Amino acid sequence: MEGSANSQNVNNYTILARYYDELLQDEDSLSLWLNYIESEPFQSVLELASGSGVMAGILKKKGYDIIASDISQEMKEAAKENYDGDYLLLNMTDYALPERFDLVLCICDSINYLYPEELDDFFRCAFEHLHQNGRLIFDMHHPERINEFKEEYIEEGYVNDMPYQWTIDSDAYDSTICEHFTFYTKDGMIQENHLQHVFAIDEIKEKMLKYFDVEIIEDFVPDEKILVIGRKK
Repeated sequence: MEGSANSQNVNNYTILARYYDELLQDEDSLSLWLNYIESEPFQSVLELASGSGVMAGILKKKGYDIIASDISQEMKEAAKENYDGDYLLLNMTDYALPERFDLVLCICDSINYLYPEELDDFFRCAFEHLHQNGRLIFDMHHPERINEFKEEYIEEGYVNDMPYQWTIDSDAYDSTICEHFTFYTKDGMIQENHLQHVFAIDEIKEKMLKYFDVEIIEDFVPDEKILVIGRKK
């Protein structure tokens, strides 16, 4: 694709937040998450990495007491289209709230943005904000995703009449997946890079057992998403 000679790199979700729902919304997985949540007796929910607020908006309309959160100011702004409740700016590995919840929820592979050394803080913070027997529920990339993107994936198209290119590739040595977005705006080319870490199931379970009884559903979305449930000990 062609664009202006001007080019700039931006932080995660600086630009992508505006187009997140059009490019990345996964309706099938959204239904799976919702079905699981509704099958359990949760009432109070803290959602981490809420992004564009789609799940938070659905849960609020269904009567859940939900607080949404994200580290990105741009995502918080984008979420106003989907969710009109409390939306906090916080880091999911370092927060302290006065409330305790039945459920701490983190979907859309958001945990994969963490580095391995950040996992314990993620689990500890969730543990500290749950009622006794409350649950942490998150999904993460299936290890098979590394093989899926061994050869670079390239998608090109238009979003709101603006050309874009989206590429995904993986690094088996580092167990990482890199998503690269290029937006060809009237003012020039803007690029965002998103690096995610693909964790081994045994690594996640070992770190969680310090705080939770753990259930892992490896075929939540076969070869794509693993669902992890931690029940506070």
